[in-house]
Amino acid sequence: MFSILINDEPVPVEVKRRKGTRHLRLSLNHYNVVVVSVPWQCSDREALKFVEKQRAWLEQQIARTPQALTLCQWLTEHPELSGSGDRFVVRIESAERLRADYIFDAGGAEIVLRLPKTSHDTDLALLQLVKRFAKDALGCRVAYHAKRLNLEVSKLSVRDQVSRWGSCSISGGISLNWRLVLVAPELQDYVILHELAHLTEMNHSHRFWSLLDHYDPNRAVHEAQLDAQTAEVMRVGRCEL
Repeated sequence: MFSILINDEPVPVEVKRRKGTRHLRLSLNHYNVVVVSVPWQCSDREALKFVEKQRAWLEQQIARTPQALTLCQWLTEHPELSGSGDRFVVRIESAERLRADYIFDAGGAEIVLRLPKTSHDTDLALLQLVKRFAKDALGCRVAYHAKRLNLEVSKLSVRDQVSRWGSCSISGGISLNWRLVLVAPELQDYVILHELAHLTEMNHSHRFWSLLDHYDPNRAVHEAQLDAQTAEVMRVGRCEL
């Protein structure tokens, strides 16, 4: 890993060597790290030379790419979390307690994220707590939709995927990205229903899309709205890692 200056700011560069790769390729991941995919025998010097040749393209990409934010920064700008089909106003408190937890307040309209005053890393403690909330909230929402649609999920996991919102295994297990609690309830439901549809159709055939349209009549709108937010939301919480 090394870095280059783009618009007077250091940008990390990661070289990934792949067997069977013939060409050099450049991309910007959700950590805003420049990734150079190169043939196995390619030297760092050649990779850096290639990056320099693509400087103009990189400058354009970085200029229009959202910044990677801590969860604390995100919640300061967007103090809301989604769960159970609702949107909750977020309040963060520092309290004399041994373990972080969350409670609901204001008649269930607010979620209070309570962090121990003794936390050495507040950003990390907040991230871990919201992931715990995501596991609880997404688990309940999946169970609700599965029961409503008479479907059976063999296993649910809530993870920190790099770029995917969710996935469904052939054994009936569903995996969801914890960041789904950061988007609107209807977009969260869209992803859940998308993965539930895969329990019946393990593909993206015409039958799959017809089934998903039945599950979510506003599927096309929700898909477009989520796509428009993905680059920004997927970069939340990368700074704490």
